[in-house]
Amino acid sequence: MEDIKKYELKRDVTKKECPWLDKDIPKGTVLFSYEGSTYGVISFSGVAVTLKSEELESFEVPKDAVTVIP
Repeated sequence: MEDIKKYELKRDVTKKECPWLDKDIPKGTVLFSYEGSTYGVISFSGVAVTLKSEELESFEVPKDAVTVIP
């Protein structure tokens, strides 16, 4: 089984920037890549993530807001 890619937010991601979020997500938050179907709702400038590694609901954050954790 492949390891799930982890990301860290390099900056705050706010509801103003991403109105689909439930709340602002602060810089330093660890997120996990979402490998399930996103039904085409993730833009080319975003990445599908979850807050927990096995979570079934994903959301989009801007690619320029995350860095991959090795």
